[in-house]
Amino acid sequence: MELLPTRATFAPGEPVEVEVRGAGGALEVSLWHLDAVVATVRSDAGVARFEAQPEGGYGVEAEGATSALDVLADPLDRPRYGFVSDFSAGRDTAGVAEGIRRFHLNAVQFYDWMYRHAQLLPPANDFEDALGRRLSLDTVRRLTAAVSAAGSLPLAYAAVYAVGREAWPDWADEGLYRPDGTPWTLGDDFLWNVDPSSARWLDFFTDQLTQARASVAFAGFHLDQYGAPKQALRCNGSLVDLADAFPKLIGRVAAELPEARLIFNNVNDFPVWTTAAAPQDATYIEVWPPHDRLRHLADLVSKARALAPERAVILAAYLSAYTGDEAAAAVAERLQLATVFSHGGATLLHGEEDAVLTEAYYADHGRIGTDALRAGRLYYDFAVRFGDLLFDRRAIDVTRTRLGGINEEIKLDAPVPVSTDAAPGVLWARAIELSHGVLVSLIDLSPQDDDRWDAPKAPERPLEGVQVKVERSARSAPVVAFATPDAPRLRRLVSERQDRHDSVRLPGFSTWALVWIRNELED
Repeated sequence: MELLPTRATFAPGEPVEVEVRGAGGALEVSLWHLDAVVATVRSDAGVARFEAQPEGGYGVEAEGATSALDVLADPLDRPRYGFVSDFSAGRDTAGVAEGIRRFHLNAVQFYDWMYRHAQLLPPANDFEDALGRRLSLDTVRRLTAAVSAAGSLPLAYAAVYAVGREAWPDWADEGLYRPDGTPWTLGDDFLWNVDPSSARWLDFFTDQLTQARASVAFAGFHLDQYGAPKQALRCNGSLVDLADAFPKLIGRVAAELPEARLIFNNVNDFPVWTTAAAPQDATYIEVWPPHDRLRHLADLVSKARALAPERAVILAAYLSAYTGDEAAAAVAERLQLATVFSHGGATLLHGEEDAVLTEAYYADHGRIGTDALRAGRLYYDFAVRFGDLLFDRRAIDVTRTRLGGINEEIKLDAPVPVSTDAAPGVLWARAIELSHGVLVSLIDLSPQDDDRWDAPKAPERPLEGVQVKVERSARSAPVVAFATPDAPRLRRLVSERQDRHDSVRLPGFSTWALVWIRNELED
């Protein structure tokens, strides 16, 4: 049996509906907020219908099956970013829509949908793109409608400073050059870079986006750059600092298209320190070496959140591991998701119908099997269900003041080494102070001999015997609840008083677990 929300994200005031597949008849479906049931209904004609709910994340349960959904005024407050890249004529859109619903993908990048980088709309409905792919504008429009109907935001890819061979002669004066006078290009003979802050280019680029939005019902744009150059020369010898130029472009696009949702690509974190202040809807970072360890993913999210606290963070960390052993790559995916979600970030990984990104050219994505899809979906469900905890904007990282070393407030005993840093062979612990209580995230790296996020990983194994000790700060014992992606219902644990601490023994878990600690008065 499968529980499948009818939309990636529901709006406030909108009834909440969940499709029930394979049940064989009507059954009771419950809606959970954190550790409480907020509604129970009986499914009718294969659909469970709930009244509109307050903003937040919810779990859905029925006879052992689980799913999740959330209610958000702005989906990009808690983005789950996906992609679509097949725009061939006559393509069926149903599979894409179902994938959006299964992974709660509330924003979808339309990658390389356009005719040319400097001419987005094609001269005819059926056309060849810059790399010779046969595409259909009709398919783009039908996919845009399908994505919107599934409760997601269709965002069109647009490179912020690229022109092809056919357009380069018109833009050579605005081009970016090396000191030896050769132009900056992507590939030897593919795309040429122009100054994104050039007045003429800004007029042209914003007009292209305006036409695209008028012709296709895009909700906004994914604004791409290539990471290099970071500084370059104009043909007159003046220096262009791209860290200054990109925010100018973002600001101009936002002013010209005030209703459009915008996401700019900070390639390998460049230049997030300047673009963080620009008017956009998420801080997006495409991750490359030397950001190759799990701790680097955590640091990128934490830094971006500090620079723009009210804006969500999205990492694009492509898993080339999926080109090899799928089971080992699926473990790597779960460790990546656990790391990013537990630090309050989101990822761009899943899309199309059954695909993951293995490289930067999204049309060459990898398709994965049922087991890997199911395991990844459980982690997305978990992040949606507990979004009120994981993505609390008022959360404070208290790991190194509450946990480990000389700290007495939270103690962890385990049959494997415990660390507040990600490292091979350890149980990685993190603590954040929330509006209500403290959330401890436990990521089990004990089976692993390396902590590279894009590398095949050893099989998961249940970790048994972990004990959490909480120093008592109120008259009564704290409430301690536990959940994992595999068993997402929050379970209250019975504690035992040990001197100044209340101790609980955690159920066995694999890879990732959350422990929510709060005093009774906070309920």
